Amino acid sequence: MYKKIFIITVILLIALSSLTAAVSLDDFDKELLVKVFKNLDTDELDYMARLGLDSEDIGLILYYYSSTGRELNRDDLDRLSHNRNRLDDFHVYFGMPPILFEDNIVRFRHPYRERNFPPLNVKKYDKRYDYKHGYEKVEVRGNNYKYYYYNKKYNIEEKIEVKNKKYEFQYKDRNMIEMMEVNYANYKYQYYYKNLHTGRTIKREGRGRPLNKDSFYRELKENYKDGYYDDYDENHDHHDEDDYYDNNDDGDSHFQFEIKIDLDDLLD
Repeated sequence: MYKKIFIITVILLIALSSLTAAVSLDDFDKELLVKVFKNLDTDELDYMARLGLDSEDIGLILYYYSSTGRELNRDDLDRLSHNRNRLDDFHVYFGMPPILFEDNIVRFRHPYRERNFPPLNVKKYDKRYDYKHGYEKVEVRGNNYKYYYYNKKYNIEEKIEVKNKKYEFQYKDRNMIEMMEVNYANYKYQYYYKNLHTGRTIKREGRGRPLNKDSFYRELKENYKDGYYDDYDENHDHHDEDDYYDNNDDGDSHFQFEIKIDLDDLLD
């Protein structure tokens, strides 16, 4: 009798331990996240919290997806919730550097283009996509990530490389050259941009801080309390940023993110 009760108890404990505990987000967290990330609502936040993701987890996840234009869907959320203790390392799967810059974010000026990403939490991945005028290649080797895109018709070449100690980005087309390099040892970064038509050149360098879910969410809260998001121009066209940022190179902290999110099937 006691043995049967003991076995049932053990089974229940194992079952309960395998389930992700729901997290409760307070009103401040919800208001902050909805204000910073466009196209996000509280129902979607509640669903993420039910998966066991707290405010810091959610903030970093939304930053990854909004910064790269990758759509957040059900499968990705499942993988992220099961690997929430490793979220700080998931920057690799987005081709992003793990750094917070002095001015919060270095704004890239190259035109936005949809790109392919590797699946989350893979250790080895190779995929090539061939197009009419070029190709795209994605490679993952452990903590290393390589991305390459080439379009002969429009003379576009883009390279991203994430290594254990370094991040490198290069972009070139008929209109511009853009490059960035980050050294993880001291978190120093260098940024270079040149408009090939006007000759306008921008060079920046500085020292950032490690990017993780705690540091990023702390940054969001500080900017929120300082009213940065209240002053943001919501009518600004994010798809025509070259001229805007050429005229606003003073370390603008008034940022807002646009998130592509598809959780409708989960909320019905």
